[in-house]
Amino acid sequence: MCDSQNDRCYGREHGADWATLVNTMNKTDIDVIDMLNNTNPDAKEEFLVEKALPKPQNSYGNMDIKRVEQNIDTIISLQKELELSELPEKKRTMAALVLENNLKRNRFVHANYLYNHSEPNGRETAAGEHKRVNTALYGEPDADVFWSVLGEKLSAIPVGDLSKEDKIMYGELLEMIGPLHEVKGGIFRPQKATVDWFSYVVEQFYHGFVSHIPPGQQMFSIEEACAITNEIISSELEGDMAADIDRDLNGWKAVVIPAGAVASTNCEQKAIKFPGRRSRGAYTREELKSIIIHELGVHALRSLPYESCEMKAFSQGLPGYEAFEEGVAKAADQAVNHQYEDFGLLHYISIGLASLLGKNFREAYEIQLRIEHLTGGEPAGRCFDSVQRAFRGTGELPNHKDLVYYNGAVQVWKYIEEHLYDTELMERLFLSGKSSIIDKVHERMIYEAHVGGYINPPL
Repeated sequence: MCDSQNDRCYGREHGADWATLVNTMNKTDIDVIDMLNNTNPDAKEEFLVEKALPKPQNSYGNMDIKRVEQNIDTIISLQKELELSELPEKKRTMAALVLENNLKRNRFVHANYLYNHSEPNGRETAAGEHKRVNTALYGEPDADVFWSVLGEKLSAIPVGDLSKEDKIMYGELLEMIGPLHEVKGGIFRPQKATVDWFSYVVEQFYHGFVSHIPPGQQMFSIEEACAITNEIISSELEGDMAADIDRDLNGWKAVVIPAGAVASTNCEQKAIKFPGRRSRGAYTREELKSIIIHELGVHALRSLPYESCEMKAFSQGLPGYEAFEEGVAKAADQAVNHQYEDFGLLHYISIGLASLLGKNFREAYEIQLRIEHLTGGEPAGRCFDSVQRAFRGTGELPNHKDLVYYNGAVQVWKYIEEHLYDTELMERLFLSGKSSIIDKVHERMIYEAHVGGYINPPL
C-alpha cells in the first residue's frame, strides 16, 4: 500500500476510501478460463471414441455462479460510487477501466451459465446474450484473416499426390467447408533478419534460465519439467534478476495438474501449472525451453514488478492486455530456439469455423482433423484441444478468447520489427507489467503507477 504520509496516494483525507474501493474491486476479478474449462477428465476420450456425439460431455465444476452474480452486483454498485466520488480524475479513470473489464469478464461467465441452464424456449435469447458479451470481451474473428489462414492450409495439401482414400477425404473436407472466399492480402510474417536479431538478444536475456536444463538430455517427463522450473525459480529469480526489478520473488512455484491438458500460469496463485494429461506426453528439449520461457519467463516475469501494486490489474492484467502478452510469450519461446513459426492459426480456424461458418463442435473437429491429416500436421488430440478451446464454456457456442494468439503474434512481431536495436526494447517487452505497450491508455496507466505512488515503493 502507499505511504499514508505521501500525498501521491490521494492524501490522508481520502486514502481509506481509495484503499477500500481498490480492495473491493480486486475481489471482483475472476479467472474466466479456469471457470469455463471442462472438469470432466473423460470427456475427450469419450468424444474421440463415440463418433455420434455432437459435442463432448463436458462438466463445469469450477463455475462459481454465486460469486459471479455477487461480483456483478458489487461492480455496478462501485461504478455508481465512483461516479459520485471526489477521487482525482486519474484514479477514477484507472478504476473505471478495471471495473468495466471485470464486469465484462463476470458477465461472460454468467452468460455461459445461463445458456447451459436455459430451457429450450429460452435458448435463443441466452445465445444472443452470450454472443454480445463474448464480442465485448474478446472481439470477433476477422473474415479476411480467417479465409487467408484457411486458404494457406488448404493450399498446403498435396492434392495431386494424395492416395485414393485421401482424395475422398479431401472431397469431404471441401464439402464440409462449403464455398471458399477470395481475400486481399495475406498473413503477416516478420523478416528473417528480425527473427535472427531477436533470437540473439532473447538467448542472452534468458541464458540463466536455459542453463538449468541438463545438457545432453533430449526428453523430459512432465515431472522433470516441473522440477527444473522450480530450480530456476529458486536459483535465478532470487539472484540477479530479482535485484534488477527490485522485488522479492518468493512464493512462486511450479506444480503438476494431473487432469491438465495444457501448461498455464496463474499470477494470483503464483503458480506455473504443468499438464499431467498433455496430449504429446513428455517434452522435447526444444519444447521444454519454449514452455519455461513462455510461462515463467514471460507470463510470470511480466507480473512480478507490479505485485506490490494495490490495484491487482497491474500484476494480473490491464484491460485488453491479453493479445500483446501472448504475442510476447510466443515470440520469446520461439526466439530462444531460433525458430519462427506461425502461431495461433489452428485456434483462429477453429473459432472461425464456429463463429463465421456456424459449425458445431463435431463439424469443426472433423474439418480440423482432415486438414491436419492431409497436411501431415497436428494429431487428433491436438485438433480436439483446439476445438475444445473454441467452444470453451458451453460446447456449443463460440468462445473468441483464443483470437489473442494470432492477433498478439502479429502485434508483437510488428512492434519488434519497428523497434530493432532499441536499447529499451527488452525492458518494454518483458518488464512492463501485464500491459500492451502499443496501447496509449496502458502506457499512461503504467506511467502513473510509477510516479503516482500506486506502487510501493515506486519502480
